[in-house]
Amino acid sequence: MRVAQIFSSLLTVILVAAGVAAQTTKCTCGPDFCPSDPRYPAKLAAKKASMVNHGYPTDLIALMDKDGACVARIERAPDGFSLKLVKSDSSSSTIAWTQDDETLARKELLNGTLKAYYKFNVSRALSCCEEPRYDKRSDWDASLELNLKLVIVCSNDGNSVTCKPGQ
Repeated sequence: MRVAQIFSSLLTVILVAAGVAAQTTKCTCGPDFCPSDPRYPAKLAAKKASMVNHGYPTDLIALMDKDGACVARIERAPDGFSLKLVKSDSSSSTIAWTQDDETLARKELLNGTLKAYYKFNVSRALSCCEEPRYDKRSDWDASLELNLKLVIVCSNDGNSVTCKPGQ
């Protein structure tokens, strides 16, 4: 009986080690950049829970699902969000997101002071293992310095402001 338990435990250790070794050979970028890291779901959930506790709205928190699915992305991402304000003359500035600043941006968009504004957590995509650099992706907009798939774009639709996911 005791020998069977030891054999079973030894077999389990060997299988776990083989699984870790197999995963390591698949991902040569270091554990924090591997998309299949088992730590990722818990770290993402904890980051989102913290953002909820800090009062960020769900549309902003949902942006956390848009970038690379690796631990490095979660650990390097800011704990808050930003607004990129694009004026009518195409000049822009970036500020920390607050509800008051977004309300002001909406008013400025409606009165023509702003051409658009963008809400985001990160402006540039993080490259997990074997993913292209941020500026080599199809959604990179060099004039805005944004990966558009990571943002919410807000524009004037005549008499109202429409905010939708970037492309």
